[in-house]
Amino acid sequence: MRAVVTVDPSLRPSSSSANDVLRRPARRSVALRTRARVEGTTEKTPTAQSAHSRRDVLRVVFVASSLASAPARAVVDAGDWSSPGLRSDGPPAKYERRPSGLVFEEVNEGAGEEARAGDVAVFEYVVRRANGYFIYATIDCGIGCGKGDPVEFELGPNGRLIPGLDELLTGMKPGGKRRALIKPEIAYGGAYKSYEPQPPEYGQKRQLERLSASNEPVIFEVKLVKTRQKRR
Repeated sequence: MRAVVTVDPSLRPSSSSANDVLRRPARRSVALRTRARVEGTTEKTPTAQSAHSRRDVLRVVFVASSLASAPARAVVDAGDWSSPGLRSDGPPAKYERRPSGLVFEEVNEGAGEEARAGDVAVFEYVVRRANGYFIYATIDCGIGCGKGDPVEFELGPNGRLIPGLDELLTGMKPGGKRRALIKPEIAYGGAYKSYEPQPPEYGQKRQLERLSASNEPVIFEVKLVKTRQKRR
């Protein structure tokens, strides 16, 4: 028996003008439907490993769909990169799973040279808890957000990014956008103060502390603006 997961697409947010790149999305209900399709007459019992992998994929699909009803201060731009809503005219999202356990969706591939270890990545991000609770965004979206300035951190073993985010950014091209569920072992873990990025306000830092203490995964949505060489 193979489980095929399909997600009801939500309406894509519209933009009032070409310059109106950010707005607060309305709450939407997104239904997650699971359909089991049986091929042949023999049912196979899934192994523990396959069942675990399936649960991980189901979880990230559910998380992505649940973000459509995230707090109103969550943000979206005209490219729909920080909204979980799937395009109504496109196929269901495809998620890639890395050996490290990182699960992500390639929203936009971007163009140009790929980011590599040793590069300084200049990027925008939105971070949420695994239940979709908004923590912080670098985009200027109002209360609880930044001023629209991207952050920059070195990639690779000499950098300070959480391992899962470092892996997510490595290989991206400028203009590329990815949405990821990062498990605690490659996220902030139990030492959240030791890793970047860190939101600026006390309440936001408390949210990181709580997800770290409860051993939760974290959701990151990133847009790579550019890369540059580290200054000597």
